[in-house]
Amino acid sequence: MKFSLTLLVLSFLATGSAWASNDRRECKAELRKLNEALSTNYTSQNHHGYRQAKASRDNLEYKKCASQARKARERVERKGDL
Repeated sequence: MKFSLTLLVLSFLATGSAWASNDRRECKAELRKLNEALSTNYTSQNHHGYRQAKASRDNLEYKKCASQARKARERVERKGDL
């Protein structure tokens, strides 16, 4: 009984770690895409979005980082289409 409980706890820890790793990769990829978009269309508002996303990454809030970076990049791309 103890063995199965221990195995269950370890599997939850491994799953949580894998999700965190995916979130970290997604955050990094979105920041890279945003940085590329900013190199062609830089405004202080876009820079503010980049700083917010980086601050979330520094605070280990990877899902929030990816979301903020994605939204900032979409704003940059929309303004470029206008």
